[in-house]
Amino acid sequence: MGYVECHCHLLPFVDDGVKTKDQALSVVASYKEAGFDTIVTTPHLYNPQVATQVNHIRGMYNWLKGECSRIGIDLILGSETYVGSSYSPKNIPFLGNFVLVEVDALVEPLFLLNYAYTLIKNGHYVILAHVERYNWFSETSVVMNKLRDMGVFFQSNSDAVLDGKVDSYIEKNLIDIIAGDNHGDIKIPGQLAACMQLHPTILQNMNRLFNK
Repeated sequence: MGYVECHCHLLPFVDDGVKTKDQALSVVASYKEAGFDTIVTTPHLYNPQVATQVNHIRGMYNWLKGECSRIGIDLILGSETYVGSSYSPKNIPFLGNFVLVEVDALVEPLFLLNYAYTLIKNGHYVILAHVERYNWFSETSVVMNKLRDMGVFFQSNSDAVLDGKVDSYIEKNLIDIIAGDNHGDIKIPGQLAACMQLHPTILQNMNRLFNK
């Protein structure tokens, strides 16, 4: 049973992730070598700092999915949806009903609670991406605790785990998912696999969550 990468940007000509098809294939090969059998590619949607070519998503996904299947990797399409000034931005759920969301790093989000509540009420699971980046996110944050009570899952990037930036969150069981947030680095799959080995409890929870 292989690992799951549930947050990465591997579709060329789409967002700020991989730039070419050759780069995408190199990164995918590195995931295979590191022991992954499932990759969820999550192009940015609505992020004000990223010019996503939405019309390229489906074509690039179909191409890369075919390439992944040749080496035994299941490529799944999702999205990383930015929740900003829009109350109800569109998203691409993955693995049935998971939705990955991100917010501004500096400003406490205004619409995230309502957005997450609506998604959960409609049968989705919400994952908040790279929680270590948010200045407003802390163990005592009112918003964080409301999200937790609501059932939102918290994801940390592998570099933050290896650097010890989220040690206190892990100790308090506030990190549910570790992912690479890979934008084209062939070293990240190995780093992410190392994180899984360092934190077997999180890996077990991820496997249960994603029905592995």
